Amino acid sequence: MSDAATPRVVALSALPAVTLAPGPTPAPVTKAAWRSWARNARRALPAPLRKRHADTLATAVADLATSLGARTVGLYHPLGAEVDTRPLANALLVAGLQLAYPRLQRDNVTLDFVACAGPSALQQRPRSRLMEPAGPPLAPEALDLVVAPALAVDAALARLGQGGGSYDRFAPLLRADAVVVAAVASACCVAWGPAAGHDVRAHAVCTERGLAAPC
Repeated sequence: MSDAATPRVVALSALPAVTLAPGPTPAPVTKAAWRSWARNARRALPAPLRKRHADTLATAVADLATSLGARTVGLYHPLGAEVDTRPLANALLVAGLQLAYPRLQRDNVTLDFVACAGPSALQQRPRSRLMEPAGPPLAPEALDLVVAPALAVDAALARLGQGGGSYDRFAPLLRADAVVVAAVASACCVAWGPAAGHDVRAHAVCTERGLAAPC
């Protein structure tokens, strides 16, 4: 966090609007093509920018969680080139917040979030690279803030996911006042589309530059 004793106050209403990157030319016309482009763009990001993004996520989202009076924050464990949430997990634990991580149900689509002591307590899912928590699931209403991975977001912060639809199914179960933050590099904030009605619209995006709101 920016200061362990006095975290910076962050108001969603005061965030700057997201700035879109130019994106590819010509623009893809299908979600599958957008996903392929975004995966390649994310893998091409240099290591210093990745580290800066993880550090910015830790500071900005921890300050936001404290400002919101959040008690339980849902995170994901990074897979591949996803933004590293481990510094954020440490910052939230220092602030005294409860962490929760996603776990797929047997259908491999439906998500539960489970309270967890931190990244070191996660276990590898059988026959998978996913790291998941053990224990009973929390009610979705218990989550005050969720940090969601995304391949890209558009001006409305519609999230382009991996295609499984797990977060799209879970987000409507959250409380109306719960906040969803997408973790996306600025290079992947682009006018992707078309977004579908079920695609999650985040309340904020956190790039390596900081938090931003939808346009």
